[in-house]
Amino acid sequence: MSAVYRILLIDDSPDDRSDLRQMLLRGSTSRYHFSEAELGSTALQMVGDQQQALTGRMPFDCILLDFHLPDMDAYEVLEALCGGRDMPPCPVVVVTGWQGADKEDGARLLRAGAQDYIGKSWTTPESLNRTIENSIERFDLQTRRKIAETQFHESEERYRNLFNSIDDGLCVIEKIAATDGKPPDFRYVDTNPAFSAQSGMTDVIGKTIRQMLPDESEEWFASYNSVYTTGIPIRFERSNLIPGHVHELNAFRIGGIESLQVAIIFRDITERRRSELQTLAQSKVLADLDRRKDEFLAMLSHELRNPLAPISNAVQLLRLQKSDNPVQIQACAVIERQVGQLNRLVNDLLEVSRITTGLVQLRQAQVSLGDIVDRAVETAQPLITQRGHKLSVLMLPPQPVWLHADAARLEQVIVNLLTNAAKYTNEGGQILLTVQQEGFSAVLRVRDTGIGIAPALLPHVFELFTQAERALDRSQGGLGIGLCLVQRLVELHGGTVVAHSVLGQGSEFVVRLPIMLTLDTPLLTSLKVLELPDKKFCRVLVVDDNVDAAETLVMLLEFLGHTVQMAHNGAGALQLALDWKPDVVLLDIGLPGMNGYEVAKRIREDASLAGMVLVALTGYGQESDRMSAHEAGFNYHLAKPADFTMVESILDAVSDKAAADLAL
Repeated sequence: MSAVYRILLIDDSPDDRSDLRQMLLRGSTSRYHFSEAELGSTALQMVGDQQQALTGRMPFDCILLDFHLPDMDAYEVLEALCGGRDMPPCPVVVVTGWQGADKEDGARLLRAGAQDYIGKSWTTPESLNRTIENSIERFDLQTRRKIAETQFHESEERYRNLFNSIDDGLCVIEKIAATDGKPPDFRYVDTNPAFSAQSGMTDVIGKTIRQMLPDESEEWFASYNSVYTTGIPIRFERSNLIPGHVHELNAFRIGGIESLQVAIIFRDITERRRSELQTLAQSKVLADLDRRKDEFLAMLSHELRNPLAPISNAVQLLRLQKSDNPVQIQACAVIERQVGQLNRLVNDLLEVSRITTGLVQLRQAQVSLGDIVDRAVETAQPLITQRGHKLSVLMLPPQPVWLHADAARLEQVIVNLLTNAAKYTNEGGQILLTVQQEGFSAVLRVRDTGIGIAPALLPHVFELFTQAERALDRSQGGLGIGLCLVQRLVELHGGTVVAHSVLGQGSEFVVRLPIMLTLDTPLLTSLKVLELPDKKFCRVLVVDDNVDAAETLVMLLEFLGHTVQMAHNGAGALQLALDWKPDVVLLDIGLPGMNGYEVAKRIREDASLAGMVLVALTGYGQESDRMSAHEAGFNYHLAKPADFTMVESILDAVSDKAAADLAL
């Protein structure tokens, strides 16, 4: 309630209004602000003006209304204030001249909208104040109840509209108190229109499930009872609700733990289930056809080898017969070239059949990607030279890139990409092969200046028997197997391959393969004898709560010759920084307990650690994150997964500065 009560006095007698003011002021410690009107029409205008001025508030805290006014009586004023509603906009107390209150007259006033009534002759200051306070409090309670009822009715209407509009069948059942020895039962208390259409049952309200479904299995009663008892919803399928139909049911309890009601939503999924069974049958047929296709390819490639061997032998015999006949020499060369082409086609068929039938087993070992690239280039070079192309090979990593892979299979991948580039590039074209290390991946790119791939065909270039150019003359030859083999072999190595192309402007194929993060002992020992550049190595502290990330980074840094220590939380990192004083700290931000920003700030506060280089390694790469790192005292900010060449560059800069300082 207001600290100051706003009271509207409506009475045509100035003396009576004065008496009411005096009684209110004498009978209470409350403060009042009075407005006055002599006529009912004037009072109604004042109420309307206040309603416009005070949006969302009552126009007055209470109205004291004289029963008889020159232009209206109390009933007419109340009717105008209510405006067709049950209540006026604020509490109204009617002041009557009755000597005693007739119960019927008083009840009529209350029904008209008044909160209370008082008599001028029998009202005291105390009773008048108490009446106003009680009226204000009672009006507030009635208003709150009215709002709650309105909201409830609106909610009920929304619920009913939703209940009746959904296409799924919906019913609400209520647990019946079971007598000793009798099985549980439920009574239907509500259904929606779709219930009858879905279930075929009508007039079920008030009846029990056992009455409507006398053959219902006890299993379903147990299921409904479980939902009612535990409140845990269940979902299941039924095929016996309507003969020949399958229904999906969802049952859940309505209300709290005291509720007896369970709602059941169900839908007819007969067509969906039939479609699923049909799809399953079709997939089995397609799988069988695919298996037969793979078996046929395997058989075909094997059978084609039988005639190839004697033809090849026959060509060699003809070559042994020394002859100067130019026709014979040319015929032998033609046969030899075409037998070689046939042999390659058969090899591709056999290879793809092995992969698709799961017969390929990789012989993986520790191999250098550079060695594989060298052998692949040597194999593909004759075709590249024959077509007058220029091949450029760019090996960007300064150190060897080691893979756990089948060297022969990866060589086959690179050869296929190079020969594919050579075939679909006009004579005198350019082919670029680059090898890089990006994070923990080896990235191999083959780019050409060839005819490119049409946009419609690009998503399908790795599919079996797909070629980038399907001209009638088939001048490039082949079966469209090479790129399919590339993708399958790369995926067997845990890698990926993607194609990029603009028609008429060439193509690029990008292969990503996981690198080895640890080296076998014999190889590591042999590597140690390699001469490393004459430079000062860094003392590096690696801090990351991801143990695998920290350990693999430590291995890479130690392999490069740096001295490394490791921590997995902020407190441990700070202690190592104070005790060991590393040159560089590679510091994760999201650490448990003390985060990376706090660690950096604590390091910067210590004068003895002033020269330490701090590098933020974090998964947060927004500009605001870079600013936060700078404010915390970091020298560098690298987003995960960081390019290891960037880490090397930072360490090289630190070591070069240290070497220069020593020289001074």
